[in-house]
Amino acid sequence: MIQRLILLFSLLYLPLILWGQGCADAGFCSVGAMQTGVHKLSLNKQRNSVGFSTSVASGEKLSWVISPQLETKIVIAKNSFFEARLPYNIITGNLGTNRGLGDVISTFTSELNLDKTKSKLNLRYTIGTRIGLRDASDSLRGLPLPMAYQLSTGTTDLIVGLSTNIGKHFTVALGMQQPLIHYNRNGYYTTQNRDSSESVYFSSINLRRKGDALLRIEARKDWKHTGIHGGTLLLYHLGEDNITLTNGTNLKLSGSSGMTINMNFVFYYRADNWIFDFTLAAPVLARKNRPDGLTRNAVATPRILLML
Repeated sequence: MIQRLILLFSLLYLPLILWGQGCADAGFCSVGAMQTGVHKLSLNKQRNSVGFSTSVASGEKLSWVISPQLETKIVIAKNSFFEARLPYNIITGNLGTNRGLGDVISTFTSELNLDKTKSKLNLRYTIGTRIGLRDASDSLRGLPLPMAYQLSTGTTDLIVGLSTNIGKHFTVALGMQQPLIHYNRNGYYTTQNRDSSESVYFSSINLRRKGDALLRIEARKDWKHTGIHGGTLLLYHLGEDNITLTNGTNLKLSGSSGMTINMNFVFYYRADNWIFDFTLAAPVLARKNRPDGLTRNAVATPRILLML
């Protein structure tokens, strides 16, 4: 069985030798039932926890996004818990540096044991929200910054999802994140070809972002204190985004809908009162137009959780 799992992981990660851009994670890929690493849900689920992580990512036009994040989990009923996450974003690149609090994500997750047999089939469901704390209108030296440098999406979103295990070594998750309230006041617009200069980004003036759906297929192997998890994450942007020019003209952004495919890998070590995990993620396919500023060429995230 172990040899088969090694072969499976090798096949899953072979596409990483290809170059891609995207990620396009609006937040729901890493929370609740949709997150990679099922141990975060199924182990120590009856204990409250606090955690700290730092994501380091290569973004659009080789900008860098560093995001220290605080998180907490509060058990509120048997097999049910509430989670909240608050990041601090530092974005730096050829346009300068922007820093500050990011968007708050809060979710409720519950786990149901649907199968009393040896396979222990569990269904986990999540409902929550991402609350944008800013209107994405930050500027630098009097010039509006594109969404790649903004600290917030400028929306409040609904997050829903569910996942289930298939036997002991596989997990499947489905999810959706849908903007409900739009207050994006971004001011960046250009008619230049973005491939002609390192300083030209996707236009995002008064962006109205569509929702996203995800499918995660993940393999895992868990030992007494350690484990490895990994697989494929498919994200589908559910429609073409829109921008509104200063003269009131509304433009639909061709190429902004469609598929992004990411590969993810997690290693964790679990002790009695803490868990350390390390996540690597990178895209192998992305949609052509990504005005939301969520482009990531690669992401590395170490994290530690303290059980209370």
